[in-house]
Amino acid sequence: MKHLDDFYLFVKVVQQGGFSHAAAELGLPTATLSRRISGLEQSLGCKLLSRTTRKLQLTEEGRRYFERLNPLLNEMEQVTGDIQGQSQTISGLIKIAAPVAISNTFLIDGITEFCLQYPQIRIDLLQSNDYTSLLDTDLDVVFFSGELPDSSLRARRLGEVQYGLFASPRYIEQYGTPTLPEELDQHHIIQCWPHRNWQLTHQDGRRFHLKPVARLSVNQMHSAVKAAIQGLGIVNVPEHYVAHHRENGLLRPVLAGWRGGKRPFHMVFHNRELAPVRLNTFIEFIDSRMRERLASTWIREK
Repeated sequence: MKHLDDFYLFVKVVQQGGFSHAAAELGLPTATLSRRISGLEQSLGCKLLSRTTRKLQLTEEGRRYFERLNPLLNEMEQVTGDIQGQSQTISGLIKIAAPVAISNTFLIDGITEFCLQYPQIRIDLLQSNDYTSLLDTDLDVVFFSGELPDSSLRARRLGEVQYGLFASPRYIEQYGTPTLPEELDQHHIIQCWPHRNWQLTHQDGRRFHLKPVARLSVNQMHSAVKAAIQGLGIVNVPEHYVAHHRENGLLRPVLAGWRGGKRPFHMVFHNRELAPVRLNTFIEFIDSRMRERLASTWIREK
């Protein structure tokens, strides 16, 4: 029993995914927490944790201890919470990165709901389209659009984002609307990085590849859509992103029967076996919100 407190600290470090997060929750200096775990390892005569500059990993002995102790200590916390009339609190910082367009639409709504439901959670959201470099950081979750560059990444494939071709009523009145994809070369095109090549798909299964010469090329979807609304040309963007513009009559679909392609969408994260409770809770929460809200424009995995 003399190591009970230190075992509790050990479990907290694993649950929170690192010494700094655990120290913040426990109200201890990180150095003190590290020293207590080192003392526990010396007393047991084995290493429990393998520390690197970027990741925290359990040794085989550490995994065996954690698997046995985690449910016991969780039960103790639950009993204490029940007696005191309160449930276990989910708290701490979650660091997230997501593409600009997606984080500005449904994702920010989900994040806001999550923070309202868990008042002691803090979110650090980085909005960026520089997907590849984000995967090399110490972020907790990265939302990734497109095929993953590394198949060994731990990820959940959430579905596929469906794209569509749209133009404003002003543009359609002035230039008409194409009836075949080959006619797109005769129209003004607005390109949005990274979609330089358009892979169009007809509802009957036909496909058409187009590398249009753009009148305007931008790297932010917001700018591309704004230019399309003002009548500059035809844009190929996610259907969910312009749904409200369609409802307001600012944009209309063009090229009947054809869609602008689709891109897989993933939620990438570190090893969930060592993830803190707050992170696992967030992952399940956001996944649930995507399923509920984007059924019409979001293609889920079967």
